[in-house]
Amino acid sequence: MGKAILLAVTAVVVGASVMLLESSTNRLQADTRQAARQEEALAREIARSAYNLIVSRARQLEVEQPDIELDELVAEVNGTAGKLTGELNGGSYEAWIYPIGASSYGAVAIGRYGDASHQIGNHRVLRNVLEVDQPSQVKVTFLESMTGCCIAIYLQRYVPKNNNGMGNNLGGCDPSNPAHGSSCDIQQDIELKGNGKGKYIALEPELIFAPGNNRDGEQTQVSTILNPGERANIIFAVHAPFDNCGAKKGKNRRGDTSIEIDDPFFDYVRPALVESVDDFAQMQEGPYVMIQPHPTKPNTWRIAFEDQKLSGNESDKLMDVKRYGYGDMIWQKRIGKQWGERNGKFSYGGMGWNEFDQFGYYKLKNYYKVNGQIVPDFSDQVIEIEFIPVPAS
Repeated sequence: MGKAILLAVTAVVVGASVMLLESSTNRLQADTRQAARQEEALAREIARSAYNLIVSRARQLEVEQPDIELDELVAEVNGTAGKLTGELNGGSYEAWIYPIGASSYGAVAIGRYGDASHQIGNHRVLRNVLEVDQPSQVKVTFLESMTGCCIAIYLQRYVPKNNNGMGNNLGGCDPSNPAHGSSCDIQQDIELKGNGKGKYIALEPELIFAPGNNRDGEQTQVSTILNPGERANIIFAVHAPFDNCGAKKGKNRRGDTSIEIDDPFFDYVRPALVESVDDFAQMQEGPYVMIQPHPTKPNTWRIAFEDQKLSGNESDKLMDVKRYGYGDMIWQKRIGKQWGERNGKFSYGGMGWNEFDQFGYYKLKNYYKVNGQIVPDFSDQVIEIEFIPVPAS
C-alpha cells in the first residue's frame, strides 16, 4: 500500500513538472513570437519614416530649385554615399531615390530593428505634371495611334480640396468652382469637401475623343477651362476585341460621342494619374502609361499608353521598361556587374532611354509580341497634352 502511495505521489509530481515545463515553453515561444512581431512593427515604422524623409527632402529641393534636372535632383538628395542612412527609434534605416524615365523618380526606404527589416518603395513620384498654374485649356494631339483596339479618351479634372464652393471668397463667389467655370454668373454651389485623405476631388470624366483607332495627327482643343492648381487627368477607355469598334457584332460604336466612360462596351479603363498609395497628397503615374515633359516646350507632355493587359509579373514588366528601356524584350534573369541592382532578377535587359524621336521625346518602338509573349512597348496610343493659357475673367 505504501509503495502504491509513493508511486501515485511521484506520478503527480512528474506530471505537474511536465505541465509546468510545457507551460514555460509555450510562454517562451509566445514571448518570442510577440517580440518578433514588435520588431517587425518597429522596422516597418522606421521604414515609413525614412521614406517620408527622403521624399520630403526631394520635394523641398524641387521647391528651392524648380528648374533642377532629374539626375541632379537624384544626386543631391542621395548625397555622395548614394543613399541616406541613420538611426531612429533604436533601429536603423537607409533610403534613396532613383530616376524613372524623365518625369518622375522612385523612392526606396529600408527600416531595420533587431532581426527584422522592412522595405517600402518603388512607387513613382511625379514632378507636378499635368497641373496648371494659370487658367488654361487642354490641347490634345495624337502623335501615334497604331492599336487595333477601339479606344476612347476622356479628360478628368482634379480640383484641389481647398476649393469650397461659393462664400469662401470676397463677394461670396469662388470663380475656380467648377459650377462657374471662369465667372460667377451661374449661381450654383458645389462644395468640394471630398472624402478620404486625397488632396484632390476627381470630377466626372469628359469625352474628348470618341471610340476609334489609327488617328495619327488628329487633335482637339477642349473648351473646358482648368483653373490654377487643377490637374488634367487623361483616361483611356479600351474596347479590346479587334472587331472594328463593334461593327463585326452589329453595333458600331466608332465615333459615338454620347458614350459614357462606364458603358459596358469598354472592357477596362486606364487613367494616366492615380492616387499615390503612400502619400495621399500626391498623384502617381498609372502603371500602363509613361508621362514625359517636352524637353523645350513648357506646359507640354507626352503620354504613351500600353493597351494590352499583361498577366503574371505585369507590374514588374511595365516598371522595368519605364525605368530601363526596351533591351532585348526577353524576360529573363540578368546576372553580372552590368545589371547592378537587377543582378539575378528578371528584366528585359534595357540599359536606359538614350534614343530620341523627331519631337524630342524618348523614341518608342512597336513590339507587341516577342517569342509569342506580349510585351509592353507603350506605343499603342501616344498623345501630346498642351496647356493653352486663356485670358482670366
